[in-house]
Amino acid sequence: MLCGCGGDITSPDIAPHIVAATAEQAVAIDSFEQFQMPTVSGELTPAQYRERVQLLYDTVVYDGKKPVFADNDPVQPIYDEAHKFLSTYIHDDWQGVEREVNTVHAVHDWLISKTDYDFKLYQSYLGGNTDYADNPAFFIDGVLLNGKAVCDGLARTFNFLCAMEGIQSMRVTGSFSSAPHAWNKVKVDGQWYNVDVTADAVHYEVGGKSYKQIAHGFMLICDDTLNSFNPNGHDFVQTQFTAPADFDYYSDNTVNIGGKNYSRVVKNQAELDALFSAISDQKGSIGKIELKLDFAGKAQVNSADMYVTEIGKAYKNVDNAGFNISGGAIPYFRFPNGVYLFLIYK
Repeated sequence: MLCGCGGDITSPDIAPHIVAATAEQAVAIDSFEQFQMPTVSGELTPAQYRERVQLLYDTVVYDGKKPVFADNDPVQPIYDEAHKFLSTYIHDDWQGVEREVNTVHAVHDWLISKTDYDFKLYQSYLGGNTDYADNPAFFIDGVLLNGKAVCDGLARTFNFLCAMEGIQSMRVTGSFSSAPHAWNKVKVDGQWYNVDVTADAVHYEVGGKSYKQIAHGFMLICDDTLNSFNPNGHDFVQTQFTAPADFDYYSDNTVNIGGKNYSRVVKNQAELDALFSAISDQKGSIGKIELKLDFAGKAQVNSADMYVTEIGKAYKNVDNAGFNISGGAIPYFRFPNGVYLFLIYK
């Protein structure tokens, strides 16, 4: 099971992950038309290497072909790492819409788990240093070879992996919280939805230590939701490829606590209290739990934190919780449409 934990977290992770390791399976690109990559002679300059990475990307993403490499091709390790992931985590028995959703889910989770965000590089970029033409953090090799990237590298790699599985996606650019940003749109069940891998990688500090968790609040949502969410709204110009509503990802999703399954869509205070009480009854520590709150009478959940009172009541059911709501310090992260990532350490 892919762990949604990062940093020094070793506690169990109650998260809606479906990407379990399996025996190697065929990857969709293995049946695509082949393209023989031009041979390479001699050592490439950084600019030539970057051009070859772009050729690999274009071959897979735009041409929809399977690259074939001569011996010692410098970009083959990039492709091999992508192929290894897909052959391990994408299941042959997924079909139709289930295949599209589960593949997007697996790619989303793996990218967050594998990749460290290069905060230092991004801050330098925001400071006006834009001379990064050869920096791998902005490209697929930053993710697939180095495990370190910024949003653009994650968005390009998402495109690359989806294309290898025959799923249409595109890179979208704009801003997030007023900062330059890149993410994706992906076609699922005939509609184009937004997926922001970077925004779903939750970073925070506790006791001077840094942690990372996986969330799914920015996975498969429509433009209206993406634009309306505050305080972290997205701004972009997109006149086509828009879904009329979000994909209903959470309704069929359950979480098992103490051998009992609970719906991830929580309809009232009693259900939320029951979930937190069940967590409190468990031995050991719990890292996080991801839920969608959908109480009757709650409106404007994308414009403000409408559940702060209800959440405060629920946390009182956790004995000796490591986090408490006080002084404006909240032990959770809020996402569009009432989705929350709760941090609970006993």
